Amino acid sequence: MRVQEVLGSPPAILLGMAVARIVPPGVGYWVSRRIARAMRKRRNNLFTTIRANIRQVVGPGTPDEALDDMAERAIYHAGCTYYDMFRQRRDSLRQYDIALRASPETWEQVKSALRDRRGVIIAGAHMSNFDLAAQWIAAQGVEIQALSLAQPDIGTRVVNEIRRRRGVIVTPVGIDSLRAALKRLQNGGVIATGVDRPVSDHDEPLPFFGKPARLPTGHIRLALQTNAHVIVAACIQEPTGRYALVMSPPLEMERTYDRQRDIRHNALRVLAFLEEMIRQAPDQWLMFVPVWPEEKENGPTA
Repeated sequence: MRVQEVLGSPPAILLGMAVARIVPPGVGYWVSRRIARAMRKRRNNLFTTIRANIRQVVGPGTPDEALDDMAERAIYHAGCTYYDMFRQRRDSLRQYDIALRASPETWEQVKSALRDRRGVIIAGAHMSNFDLAAQWIAAQGVEIQALSLAQPDIGTRVVNEIRRRRGVIVTPVGIDSLRAALKRLQNGGVIATGVDRPVSDHDEPLPFFGKPARLPTGHIRLALQTNAHVIVAACIQEPTGRYALVMSPPLEMERTYDRQRDIRHNALRVLAFLEEMIRQAPDQWLMFVPVWPEEKENGPTA
């Protein structure tokens, strides 16, 4: 069995939650570092996948040692984010100290969009503690429907249950959940979805960090259909250790009334913001599946 399957199993997740609430941060972070170093040494599947994704972000000319360092830091960071998320309780999330990083003008636009009756789609990246950031938003009284993988593995289903208990409405993508999302947006609600992860071989390739990737465009289709705002978002941990929520200004969909052209054009606008956010901290991009499969490095599985 591979390491990521063990770490993503329900017993491991439940054990992680229990341990996170009784051990101090120094111990939790130390364990995460040891796991990251072990994965680097073995160059297992998860390590080589993360390394290949980061390489496309920072450029093929980056020295091998630097890429190894960044991949190790990403795995270490992932462990720390899980520890920090598991340590929180729902009743403490509202007071959790997450920084908001944007110009005053942008935040006023974001707040105005959230108050608007047109609906908001948050198009997110799998950056840093994105789960905790979403739970924090929900704790502020913003009801969010999160569109997740259509066929989540058992570990993801356990995490989804944690998300639900903390106020995020999690709905695996399907006909019923898309209908609910459509209705929610038409009623002025908020939808959140990750848009930097390949989900289907049927998606048309889009240029992402200079190379085609089969990324989803469902968020753009929903926005075009409902006239909702689209806000691009990412969570980034600052050098102080504090998590920061970064958001773009609300994007209006630009239309030529050629549907396929409009989908592609607006999807690229969103990806441009995501690229900028990921470049701020490429070793915090916690993308555990190949975004560019042909770039996947060979290595032993564990």
